[in-house]
Amino acid sequence: MDENLNDEIGNDVPSSDSDNQAEETVRSSSEQAYSIFESGIKRAQNLLEIDINSNGEPLEIPENKLLDSYRAVVVLSISALDSYIKTFLIVEIKKNLNERSLSSDLKKYIKEELFSKEELHQVVLENNFYDKVIQKFDADFEKRSFQGQKSIDKFMKLAGMNQVFKQISISADKSIDNILSSIENFTQRRHLIVHCGDHDLTQTELTEIEIDKESASKCIELVKLIASEIHKISQKK
Repeated sequence: MDENLNDEIGNDVPSSDSDNQAEETVRSSSEQAYSIFESGIKRAQNLLEIDINSNGEPLEIPENKLLDSYRAVVVLSISALDSYIKTFLIVEIKKNLNERSLSSDLKKYIKEELFSKEELHQVVLENNFYDKVIQKFDADFEKRSFQGQKSIDKFMKLAGMNQVFKQISISADKSIDNILSSIENFTQRRHLIVHCGDHDLTQTELTEIEIDKESASKCIELVKLIASEIHKISQKK
C-alpha cells in the first residue's frame, strides 16, 4: 500500500461550510434516513396486520394469502433495513469527506474500490479531488446491497462505526450471537422468497418453506431494533 498516497487522501483541508451549518445538515439528513426506514417498515407492519380491520376485528382471508403476506413482510423488512443502512452511510460518509476526516477503512475503500492505482495518482492532488471521490462514491453505492451481517459490518466501518453489531448488542442489552444469527437467517429467507419463490429446491416435489405470523413479526422487530440502535448510537457521536 502506498503510504504517501494514503497521507495525501487524509489531508486536513478545511470544509467550505461552517461547522454549525454542516452539523445541522448532517443531523437533518440523518433524521431523514431514519424517517425513510420508519416509512418502509410501516408497510411491512401493514401486511402483518392485513387480516385485521380498522376496528381491530378479524377478517376472513384465505390462509395461503396470509402466508404470502408474511413472506412479503420479510422482504419489505429486510429492504427497509437495506434502505436505511444505505441512506445512513451516504450521509455519514459524505460528512466525513466534506470534513476531510477519513478513517483508515474509508481511505482503503477509496484506494481499492473507487479508483485504480493509476487513476488515483493522477487526481489525488487536484483541487476538486474530493468532488471526484463523492461522484465515484455515489455511483458505487447505487449498485450495492446492504443486506446481511457481513455487508452491514463492512460498510458501517466506512462511517466510523466499527463492530457495529457489538455496539448494537451493548446499547440494546441483547445477545450479539442472537442478533447476528437472526439477521443472517432472515436475510437468507428474503433471498429464498425473492429468488426461489420460497420453495425448497432440494426436494424433487414442489415444496413451499413454512412461514407463520410469529416469524414475520420477529423479522420486523429485529430490523427495528438494528435501525433504532444505529440511529441512537449515531446521535451520541
